[in-house]
Amino acid sequence: MTYISARPKRTPRIKLFEWRVIQLRATPARLIGYFEGASADGAIKRAIVEREISNPLTQSRLTAQKVREIAT
Repeated sequence: MTYISARPKRTPRIKLFEWRVIQLRATPARLIGYFEGASADGAIKRAIVEREISNPLTQSRLTAQKVREIAT
């Protein structure tokens, strides 16, 4: 006997967040900008592309802080 569910299967919802990307160099850190992404790594990669940050040393000093969840 096969069980058939009454509810349709849902695809998992991807949560998007707004991230504040900063460059750690000295005190105070430099704000690069605010970017949307599902993770901090995604927001940093987007910041590198949009701000055209080509220096590998600068890229390695970027970090992201979660600001808020974006309604999807």
